[in-house]
Amino acid sequence: MKAMISKCMLGFPCRYDGKSKPLNDEKLNKLNENYELIPFCPEAFSLPTPRPAARFIGDKIIDINGVDKTKEFLKGANEALRICREENIKIFIGKEKSPSCGIKKTSAYINGCECKCDAPGLTSKILKENGIELISEWEI
Repeated sequence: MKAMISKCMLGFPCRYDGKSKPLNDEKLNKLNENYELIPFCPEAFSLPTPRPAARFIGDKIIDINGVDKTKEFLKGANEALRICREENIKIFIGKEKSPSCGIKKTSAYINGCECKCDAPGLTSKILKENGIELISEWEI
């Protein structure tokens, strides 16, 4: 069975800071036993790497320079959905605390303070609304 996975968790340096957040070997082996992993980074699809960090402010995604990046994040989320439909992918394994890929937690500014909110990132939200099962890296 195919599963899309946040590309940074497979060691690709596509995060906002130009780094990766690879899974440990035990988790990666477990995933490889059960899934054909399809790596994708919705942020890197429409934004450069590295790029300014971004967080939710209300329903917008704003980078640390105050620039609205919602359109670019949405473009990446829609591309993830297109790939899932085209490749018959039914599962998405997401990187927590990402404004794109977080499953249980995402980054936000609330009342002028940065926090990790109990909410999915934009890509995860759109995939779930379209019938894709979400799996947090914390559940592996």
